[in-house]
Amino acid sequence: MHACIGAQSPHNPAMLLRRTRPVHNLFRWVLLWMMGALGSSCAGPKQEQHLAPVYTHLSTAGGGEEYEALAGALIARRKGIDEPFYQWGLRPLFLHYPDREERSRTQFLYPLGRVVRGGGEFNWWLMPIVDYRRQDSEEGRSWSLLALPGLYFSRLPDGRSANAWFPFGGHVEELLTFDELDFVLWPLYTRTKRQGRTTYHVPFPFFSYTSAPDGGGWRAWPLVGHTWSEHLYDRWFAVWPIFNYNRENLKASKPNHQTKWAIFPLYGETRQNTYTSRSVLWPFFGYASDPATGFWAYDGPWPLVRVMRPGNDPDTGVPPKNAPKRTRFWPFWSKYEGDGLTSSWYLWPLINDRNEEYYDGTRTAFTVVPFWSEWKKRFKAGGSNSYKKAFPLFQYYREGETKNYMFPVLSPFPYWPDFDENYAWIYSVYRGSRSPEITTDHALWGLWRREHDRDEQRSYVSGIWSQRDYTDAGSQVTERSLLFGLLRWRSHERDGLSFMSPAFPGPGWPIERVPNSIHPPTSPQLP
Repeated sequence: MHACIGAQSPHNPAMLLRRTRPVHNLFRWVLLWMMGALGSSCAGPKQEQHLAPVYTHLSTAGGGEEYEALAGALIARRKGIDEPFYQWGLRPLFLHYPDREERSRTQFLYPLGRVVRGGGEFNWWLMPIVDYRRQDSEEGRSWSLLALPGLYFSRLPDGRSANAWFPFGGHVEELLTFDELDFVLWPLYTRTKRQGRTTYHVPFPFFSYTSAPDGGGWRAWPLVGHTWSEHLYDRWFAVWPIFNYNRENLKASKPNHQTKWAIFPLYGETRQNTYTSRSVLWPFFGYASDPATGFWAYDGPWPLVRVMRPGNDPDTGVPPKNAPKRTRFWPFWSKYEGDGLTSSWYLWPLINDRNEEYYDGTRTAFTVVPFWSEWKKRFKAGGSNSYKKAFPLFQYYREGETKNYMFPVLSPFPYWPDFDENYAWIYSVYRGSRSPEITTDHALWGLWRREHDRDEQRSYVSGIWSQRDYTDAGSQVTERSLLFGLLRWRSHERDGLSFMSPAFPGPGWPIERVPNSIHPPTSPQLP
């Protein structure tokens, strides 16, 4: 893009005009001037070219640099002229962040694919086809590969390995909740190990046998089964799931043992100390209470009606802090309070009003699916972040003193910046950002741009017009460019008006910005 189109013409412009039909003299001279300008001056690699939506190379507000092509599909950005790129890619095929907080990452076919590197880790996955993870530590390197159709391979730092091809056979370790898992022609034979308990299934789930130092188990499903662990639990079932009898929490004192039994789904009961829970026609009707605390809960019929009250702390006589409290008349209205969260639903799942408490602040949110979404987080240390979205009209995000705007917004999802980064260039007509020192505007797939900071103000209309404002030794300077940089002039507060050489394709402004000499930076600058 740095070579001038038509710079080496094999024809003499004057001879070309003689062969054409007579036209207005002004048109002749304009054409001669344009052809001469094309052959006389080009915009170089350190100068701006703005040919959006085909190609753009601009200086961004704050001293950065950006390359953009194909309306924003192809992108490369860096924060300084001599700095490496912090983002580049061909969206949405892939988008690469070489170093983001000491961890580089690459998104491809977002949100299906991702590569993450850094901190001794390398993760690569493409959902749901393949997932590869590698980690280097002081003990050595471990890695795992999970891929369709049912393939799994892994190796631990101590040399142990796992290989499996589901459902034919394999051996795996530390997968899901299992310490070890072996299978042959699943479900014909399976052996699992979890927390010292070994269970054999032949075939799964009908017959099993469990052995452990503190207990064991067996079952002939669905007829009968029994599992037990000393000081933990003792569980029976018969004609599953109809008859169940369990004793839990056996390591506690006898009054705190928990007993559960059920004739499913007709009736079920749970008792622990003064707590009692009963269900009738599970899960539709249920009631639980604890007279010692005043706790009670009622379902009937579930999930339409649910009421729960926490009761009081026996020591203080008041409800425990953050104890859960719920009232639900689904789908018309429900409210939950507890664990630092207050959430109210109206016409579930359409309208939600919520307040959340975190260690560093509070967050309030209100949503009307899918048309409206807003939230605001206030920090205890001061300051706040906020977000508003009116689907499909506009989106607003404020982080500290920086405000970001976009419209329209065709994504119905809540705040999802990575999704916007990969896809918003396709449908957004306008994107803008405002902060105390930086203003940026990007509209109509780059046809109109504005990049303002405390040093320079630059505005662009692709191929037609561009203006640059800066200071020179305390004097205001305005430069303008027309028609792909073929006509350029400067208005200097001290030196007056002067014409500039053409720079095709323009506007041809230098990528490096001129520091503001009227309002210098407030912080001291190193030499």
